Amino acid sequence: MSDDRAESLPESELRVVLVCGGFKPTPQYRIVRAGREVARLDHVLQESKTAVEYDGLWHRTKRQLRRDKLRRKWLSAEGWRFVIITAEKLAGDHERLLAEVREAHFRNR
Repeated sequence: MSDDRAESLPESELRVVLVCGGFKPTPQYRIVRAGREVARLDHVLQESKTAVEYDGLWHRTKRQLRRDKLRRKWLSAEGWRFVIITAEKLAGDHERLLAEVREAHFRNR
């Protein structure tokens, strides 16, 4: 179940949880406009435009929080739904994590 597109160990672990939960995520999904990458999403369920992103500690800085918020707001306006997974969620109950992903996935289909 390895995939060389993963950018971190937690992203890999998250993908494995998603696959074991019955999903087929596309890792490091690129959003391209006019031939230029404008965003990249950690894991995408393409049929429902659901992005499952792992936000590690560096996402908690003021600068990164602001960047993530703006990027997600822009992408949400284009129909994307987001499920944000933190280290705490990933280390916790995987069934709860999968239920959150299922809810977003089926709500957006």
